[in-house]
Amino acid sequence: MTAFGIDFGTTNSAVAVMHGGEVEVIRIDTPPVEWEQFGYDRVFPTVFGYGENREPLFGWAAKQAETDTKIEAVKRLFATEDHVTIGNEQFLVDEIATMLFAQLKRSAAAESGHEMSKAVVTIPANSRGRARQRTKVCAGMGGIDVLTLMNEPTAAAMAATRRNREDQTVMVIDWGGGTLDVTVLEAIDGTFMEQSSAGIQRSGGVDFDSMIMKWLAESTPGSENWTGLQRSMLRLDVEKAKMLLSDQDEVNIPLPGGDIRRLSKGEFEQIANPLVEQLRIPIERCMRDIAALSVQIDSLVLAGGTCKIPAVRLLAEQITGLAPMSGVDPLTAIAEGAAVAAAIMQGELPDYGFFVSTEHAMGTTVLTGSGTIEFSSIIPRGHKLPAERTEVYRPVRDDQESLDFEVIEGDPELPLSHDDNVVLAQWEIDIPNPGPMDEVSFGVTYKYDLDGIVNIDVTDHRDQSSLFSGEISLGVQRDRRQMVGIAKRVETALDEGVVMESKVDSLLEPHIAEAVLNARNKVAPFVEDEEATEIRDLCGRIEESNGTDQGLVDQLEAINQKYRYLF
Repeated sequence: MTAFGIDFGTTNSAVAVMHGGEVEVIRIDTPPVEWEQFGYDRVFPTVFGYGENREPLFGWAAKQAETDTKIEAVKRLFATEDHVTIGNEQFLVDEIATMLFAQLKRSAAAESGHEMSKAVVTIPANSRGRARQRTKVCAGMGGIDVLTLMNEPTAAAMAATRRNREDQTVMVIDWGGGTLDVTVLEAIDGTFMEQSSAGIQRSGGVDFDSMIMKWLAESTPGSENWTGLQRSMLRLDVEKAKMLLSDQDEVNIPLPGGDIRRLSKGEFEQIANPLVEQLRIPIERCMRDIAALSVQIDSLVLAGGTCKIPAVRLLAEQITGLAPMSGVDPLTAIAEGAAVAAAIMQGELPDYGFFVSTEHAMGTTVLTGSGTIEFSSIIPRGHKLPAERTEVYRPVRDDQESLDFEVIEGDPELPLSHDDNVVLAQWEIDIPNPGPMDEVSFGVTYKYDLDGIVNIDVTDHRDQSSLFSGEISLGVQRDRRQMVGIAKRVETALDEGVVMESKVDSLLEPHIAEAVLNARNKVAPFVEDEEATEIRDLCGRIEESNGTDQGLVDQLEAINQKYRYLF
C-alpha cells in the first residue's frame, strides 16, 4: 500500500509518499535553474493560468508565464469569495482549486508510478470551517479521496520527530505563503495531541512581497504607469530578491522599463519588521496557554517558506529560548508529515497516532442579565474531533414564546463584533407551553464531525421533547449537479488541453465588474481584516445597485488605485 500526503499551500504545494517505511517528496514539476538554489526542486507553485490558445498552465509554467491570465494564492479566497477574475473572465474559485488538485494527482502518479486515489490533505491550523470543507470538496472533485484534513503544524511535527520517539512537547511555527500558525503539541509514545494553537489567517510570504512592491512603487517615479503584466513579472523578481537576502547583503531588482533598484538586507528588514513582529502574537498566546497547564516546550520546529527569513528565525529563537530543530526542510515538512498520517490511517504505522481538534470555538449568542449579547461557547477551541457537547440555557423573560438561535464560530475572548466571529446560521425556534423563565430550560447539543458537518439539537428539559434539529455544513453550499459539472469541466480541460470559457455571468458593466473583482481578489485578501470587510461590503453594495451608484464605484476605484502595486 502507498500512502500520499498533500500540502496544498497558498503559494506552493508539495506531495509526499510513504512506501516501504520511507517518506519521499515527489518531484512533480521542474523549476528554472535559478529557483533550484532556493530548494524549490520538489515544490509545485500553486498557480493556475491559461495561454493564448486557452491551454491550461500549472505550477512553474504558470508562475513564469508573461500573461495576465493566471491566478495565484487562490487558497486565500476559500474563506470569503465564490468567484475570481483571471484576465477579463470570472471563474469559480472551487473550479480553479479543483484544477490544481487534479494536476497534482496526475503529476504525482506520473512521477511515482502509483495512482494517488487517496491522500491526507493539510490545512492551516486556524483556517475556518468553510475553508476546510471547500478544500476537501475541491480535492474530491479533482479525483482525490481525502482520508482526513490535517492541521499543517501537526503534520510538520510528525515529520520532524518521526525518528525521535521520545515523549516531548513541540512548538511548531508554520509560516508559509498565506497564513501564520503556531501550535504546541504533546507527543506521547508516538501519538500527537494538540495542546494550544493560535495564528493569523492572512499573514505570509505574499504579504512580505507586497510590502516590497509598495516600497518600490512609492520610491519609483512613474510607477503608476506600470501595466498589470509588468507588475506581475516584477512581483516574481521581488520574491526571488526576498529569498536571496537570506544569504546575501544586497540584491538588484530589475524594474519595468529597464531600471534597477538595489535592496539591502537592512532595508528589507526595516520594511518587513511590522510583519515579522506579528509572530509575537500567536507565540505568546500559546505560551500563556501551556503555562496554565504547567507544560514546558522541549523542541521548536519551523515550517513554511517564510521561516527561512533570518529575522523570523531570530525572533522565534529569542521568544522561545530554543534553537529550531535541525534536519527539517520548511518547504516540504508538511507534505512529509501528511504522508506519515496517511500511512497511520491505512494501518501501515500501527504504533503512531494523531488527533484532529477544533481551532475555533463554536457556540451560540446569548443575552445576559445586563442586556448585552455575548458569545457562549459550546465546543471550545482545541477540542478533539469528532466532538459532541451540550450546554443548558434559559429564556430571558417569563412566558417567552420563541428563541432567536444563532450558530457562531470564532473566539469568545474577542468582541462579538470582531471579524473573527462569524455567524454561520440562524433560526427562530418556537417554545411550546411558555412558562416562568426559572422553570424552563433548554439543552443545546452540537455534534461536530470530521467532515465539517455540525448537527444541532435543541431539547426542552421539561419533557425532553425536541424543539429543533438541524444540520449545517461548514463548506460552501453547492448544488450537487454543479459539483459534477465542475469535475467534468476540469477533467475535460486536462484531457483535451483546453480551458473552457467561463460560465459566470455579471449584471455589471465590464469595467465595473473588473473593479469589483480586483478589489475582492487582489486587495481584500492582503489588507487588515477591518479594511477588507469594508471593501467587501462596498463591493456588495455596488452589485446590489447593479453599478448604478457612481459614488460607490468612484470609492472602489480610489481603493484600487491606492493599492495599485498589488495588481
